Amino acid sequence: MSGTPGSTRPGRREAGWTAAGRSAAGFTLIEVMFALTIFGVGILALIMCIPVTASRMMRSGAQTRASALATEMAEELLNVPYSNAQITAGTHNDTANPHDAVYYTRWVVEDDAPRASCKRITVFVSRNSVAAPPEARLVIVTSQSGG
Repeated sequence: MSGTPGSTRPGRREAGWTAAGRSAAGFTLIEVMFALTIFGVGILALIMCIPVTASRMMRSGAQTRASALATEMAEELLNVPYSNAQITAGTHNDTANPHDAVYYTRWVVEDDAPRASCKRITVFVSRNSVAAPPEARLVIVTSQSGG
């Protein structure tokens, strides 16, 4: 017999056959099925990530918009005179509520905080109602200038 050592038939080793008598030129059905299963599980995992990612992006966008509204209100409040009714002690709601049909702005003014002749103003921006937990919170301090 003129074959390679270990082969049962002569000449098969040279033609792409293994010692067990099957072709080495491709994949078996079970190998293909395992590969497709692993690939399928990976694709399903990626598909399941899409809703989570989308909701996190929406939440991030809402927080960004709320922060921008809080900053705008803080800048507006810093530019009013110290004795203006907008910054008297107590809780105030923005007359322009709701902003973008969903954001509600309010602020709380504390007199003589953190020290005498100063006012601590905390601006809150919430979604869907004034009483909802705030998406953004910004604290500013303004002082009485002059005599």
